[in-house]
Amino acid sequence: MKKPRLGRAARVALICGVVLFGSLLTVPLMTSNNHALLRSSTLGPPASAPFDHIVTIMMENQGLCDVCTGCGGSAQYMSSLANANTLVMTWGTIGHNSEPNYISLIGGFDDTSTNNDGVCCFFENQPNLIDGIESAGLTWQAFAEDAGNTGTCSFSPPRSGDHFPFIDFSDMNTAARCSHFLTTTSSSDPEFLSALNTANPANFIWLTPNDCNNGHDQCSSSSGIAGGDSYLSTLVPHILSSSEFTSTKAALLILYDEGYTQCSSNTGGTRECLYASFSGPAAKKGVQISPSGASHYSYLSTIEAAWGLSSLNSNDAGAPNMLGAFGACTSSCPPSTTFTASTSTPAVNGAVTFTATTSGGTAPYTITWSFGDGTTGTGAFVTHTYSSAHSFTVTENVTDSSTPSQTATSSKTITVKTASEAQGTHFLDFRTAYG
Repeated sequence: MKKPRLGRAARVALICGVVLFGSLLTVPLMTSNNHALLRSSTLGPPASAPFDHIVTIMMENQGLCDVCTGCGGSAQYMSSLANANTLVMTWGTIGHNSEPNYISLIGGFDDTSTNNDGVCCFFENQPNLIDGIESAGLTWQAFAEDAGNTGTCSFSPPRSGDHFPFIDFSDMNTAARCSHFLTTTSSSDPEFLSALNTANPANFIWLTPNDCNNGHDQCSSSSGIAGGDSYLSTLVPHILSSSEFTSTKAALLILYDEGYTQCSSNTGGTRECLYASFSGPAAKKGVQISPSGASHYSYLSTIEAAWGLSSLNSNDAGAPNMLGAFGACTSSCPPSTTFTASTSTPAVNGAVTFTATTSGGTAPYTITWSFGDGTTGTGAFVTHTYSSAHSFTVTENVTDSSTPSQTATSSKTITVKTASEAQGTHFLDFRTAYG
């Protein structure tokens, strides 16, 4: 028995149908607000990424030099954490109050309608960081202490969208995305820490502490700064010992939203400076970085550069990234500088030679020195004589030739002794690198 043959018209229709169906499979998926997302062909960060996991803890309402003891602050734990790891000296705000700063962190723009806080919810139609994270096949979670309605679109952090920007964006208003909004108990954040100790922790994890723990309010007998510092001194060791931080290239960023204190002259910054420290296995140790023009938009540019994500707009595209905090910068690197001294224990009236080594940025470099005794110098090689026995902090400042210029700073304490005490001096390499 012969099989029935398709007519010419039927065959053409069949072929066109197959082609049409195949073309539909290649159309990029669309978010609810029509921002096209090109799906990545691979899952996870690039193999060359400086970090493959990042945890962010947002603190409240304190400037860099209100926190860091090195420039007049009072937070002992946060200062020691930053000194042992990486401190950003020039991270600036977008505006006031809290909500516009939080929106800028994940949306890359300043919405002045939120300057008075209290605007909610799902009202921003622009794309955001989570769009890029999901399009690259990366995973994420966003925790808020003591929030209600965990895992739902009725999620209710204590300060609503003021301190939790995810619920400000309209394309977050889906059951799938709202399932990533999670509460954690403020006593010890057990749910948050449990997430860090799962077999496959999320690549991006955010924590909004409550207003007692984030430094916003004075609770019990603690001041805002002291209360936040005490909270972090208990929580951070648990974070750094979690499986996420012992088995992956993880980074912890502790960041303040706003501070009301302008950058002081010794930070190299020109904006309202905030405490921002990177720690964890992926972060450099004993480093300070001072990228010119750094701001909350740099949060986006750093994650985008690390994970190969597209910029959201010109703000994050033009913001300097913080890859100088990690060991993986191979192009367009910010300047980094170190210096050595010809002796670790110079004698009174004896010459000591300082030698700077600078890389990254754009040469030539302008190098200036402050010797800690009120005198200064210039150049990559300088010789100085101290007239009294004392401990002095020597600071080297580098400005490169890029437009706008970028800066780097390196400093170390040197102890000058009497001639008899200085016998047996040896060469000391100041390994503290500030990039």
